[in-house]
Amino acid sequence: MLVQDVLRSLSHWIDDPAAAAIDPVVSHGFSGARVWRVEHDQHQFSLRQWPRSAGSPCRLGANIALQEHLAGDGLPVPKPILTSNGFSIVCINGYSWGLATWLSGHADYWHSPRLVKLQAALAALAHVHNSAARMTDGGPKFQRRTSPSPALLKRSNRLNEFVTGEFYQLEIAVSRHGESSDVSLAREALSLIERTAPAQLEASWRWRRTPLPLQWCLRDVWHDHILFTGDQVTGVIDFGAAAIDSPAGDVARLLGSLVGDDREAWRLGLDAYAAIRPLSPLELDAVQFFDSSGTVLSAANWLHWLYREPAALGEQVDRPACLKRLERLVTRLRTLAATSRS
Repeated sequence: MLVQDVLRSLSHWIDDPAAAAIDPVVSHGFSGARVWRVEHDQHQFSLRQWPRSAGSPCRLGANIALQEHLAGDGLPVPKPILTSNGFSIVCINGYSWGLATWLSGHADYWHSPRLVKLQAALAALAHVHNSAARMTDGGPKFQRRTSPSPALLKRSNRLNEFVTGEFYQLEIAVSRHGESSDVSLAREALSLIERTAPAQLEASWRWRRTPLPLQWCLRDVWHDHILFTGDQVTGVIDFGAAAIDSPAGDVARLLGSLVGDDREAWRLGLDAYAAIRPLSPLELDAVQFFDSSGTVLSAANWLHWLYREPAALGEQVDRPACLKRLERLVTRLRTLAATSRS
């Protein structure tokens, strides 16, 4: 069925899809999206199937309009390809599909971390934000404005739910899995979350009422979504989560995923970003809270998916990769807990 859907979707862009070379792309993300590399007539494309949770074609259409805008500004993002009927999305069996240009490069910062690559990644993000701020399509709800961050409001609510009861439900779920190395990791994560979440909840009250500059942001920009060729950024990919929010959230997510708690690397990365898009003192404060609260809640989310609701990850989930993500977060939680004590 899936193979037939792939060919059927491609037929909206390619007259003879069976003549194309089509290869699935192994993804280490967990959004539920599927991607294929398509080669046809000496051109390369990326075919994407969005998960049903991604929203309606209208919502995805706004995200694709953002990609078109960024590509039009010459930025290294996938450029959406229109069908012969002028559409950017087709719907097949309840899923939305889109075709875009294929971008070269590899998400290899962890394998070969260098200062020049870190600076290139943050500079690329700043250029994306500057370009996105000039986008005028989509009506008033997609325009720049100043308001409390939707993401930080949601985090404040989530922290409150977690501290006031959900933590104990998660503790019970983990305890049902007996003894193993990954359960030991989960228990350490629980202990660290219990120590750090209350302070994050208290800090979140400030951001419920503090206006920040809002604009189009990526909201899921992390290590695996920045492609390098040598030391140059040749791809910024995956716009499925893009929405109006504070650019500080993107900065925090990208830096945290690339360099963890290396404070000197943070300083240099922030300098590279600010050289292109200056950050106000308030935005710098927001970056720090996005990072600390994101570390706590990301660890809580992974525990929930792994031990309480594993079906949410899907049948084909790479559990060792999930545990590796949790292990990285536990390392960061240790630092956060130690900092909170000092």
